[in-house]
Amino acid sequence: MHVAILGLGPSVRQYLEITKRFGGRKALCDETWCINALGDVFACDRIFHMDDVRIQEVRAKAKPESNIARMLDWLKATKIPVVTSRAHPDYPALEEFPLQEVISRFPCGYFNNTGPYAVAYALYKGVTKLSLFGMDYTYDNVVDAEKGRACVEWWLGVASQLGVELSMPRTTSLMDAYHEQADRFYGYDTVKLEFAKSNSGVELTKTFLDTLPDAETIEQRYDHSAPIETQHVRSNTE
Repeated sequence: MHVAILGLGPSVRQYLEITKRFGGRKALCDETWCINALGDVFACDRIFHMDDVRIQEVRAKAKPESNIARMLDWLKATKIPVVTSRAHPDYPALEEFPLQEVISRFPCGYFNNTGPYAVAYALYKGVTKLSLFGMDYTYDNVVDAEKGRACVEWWLGVASQLGVELSMPRTTSLMDAYHEQADRFYGYDTVKLEFAKSNSGVELTKTFLDTLPDAETIEQRYDHSAPIETQHVRSNTE
């Protein structure tokens, strides 16, 4: 089964573009799972809201006009299954994450935001392909970042070892997808790498480059002390 998981980061726009071009979400994947408020934005088969609604109710009471308050309103009424940490009788769609079963099958207690729970749940359910949109967390040339990218990527490593096919848009920082291939192979500055599938796995071709960058360009690649502000928006993927 192919599942697309949607987080609230900017690269979720690519999911919209792809499914629009395909003529519908079922042309892309078997199921779509949404994180938090996206469950009331996109048509989906499952929602992940790991925050205890009891805690969210305290926040909503303090700020009744907030996005949290509005989200609780539709969480009470939705018929779509909502995976969370603890069920609540006022929210009929809530179902508790199978924590015991998941950590028994994958012995690691590492879930520092909602995204990794969705990935682990997919592995628990035997999903064979995962596409991730809006799971950005960090942004190119911006110091500020959200907690969670390392945790998601750890679970994606588990997925890869299980043979799950992974897909993500070129606009996301997850797995450094928005970098060119040459930037994802550290140390090969003077070699062009080309890959092709073969019967034995992957065939690698190396082409050695004759022209080298000048010293100033090289130093710029090593200098990470002064990131440039960009127009990226925080994703609130947690």
